[in-house]
Amino acid sequence: MSRLDGITLEELQELREQTEGEIPRERVLAAIGRKQGDELDRLAERHGVVEKTIRNWLDRFAREPIEQAPYDDDRSGRPSKLDEEQREQLFEQLQQPPTELGYEQQAWSSTLLIDHVKEEYDVEYSKGHARKLMSKAELSYRTARPRNHEADPEKEAEFQETVEKNGRN
Repeated sequence: MSRLDGITLEELQELREQTEGEIPRERVLAAIGRKQGDELDRLAERHGVVEKTIRNWLDRFAREPIEQAPYDDDRSGRPSKLDEEQREQLFEQLQQPPTELGYEQQAWSSTLLIDHVKEEYDVEYSKGHARKLMSKAELSYRTARPRNHEADPEKEAEFQETVEKNGRN
C-alpha cells in the first residue's frame, strides 16, 4: 500500500468527483479500493483488468501529482488528412441528407462518405475511419442486414412473389 501513503482517502474521493472520462475514473476507483484495503487480485477482477494494470495505475499516484495521476499523457498520433476547417465543413455536410449534396442515397453510409471525401477533398479513408468520422459527427452508419439463417425459404419466396404482384414502391 506504500504507493498511496502520501494520499488520503478523502483526497481520492474528492478526486473521483472531479475526474472526467471512464478510464481515469476507473483508476481513481482502484486507488480508493486499494486505500480501503482491497487486494490487487480483487481490484483486477472488479475493474476487468490484470493485476499488472492495477499496479501500473497505482504507480501513477506515487509518481505524479494527484490531479494528473488518473490521466494519460497527450499522444501526438498521425496528423489529420483534413485540416480543421475542412473537417468542420465535412461535419456540417454530414448533417444534411446526401440528396441535398446531389447524391441519390437518402442516408449516409461509410462507402458514400469515402466517395464524398475523395471527390470533395481529394483524401482517401478506410471504411473503419469513415465509421469513426460518422460517429464523431454523431451519425450512425447503415450496414446491410445478413439473411436470417432461420428464415423459411418457402415463405420468403411467397413473400417475394406477393411483392412483385403488387408492384414495388
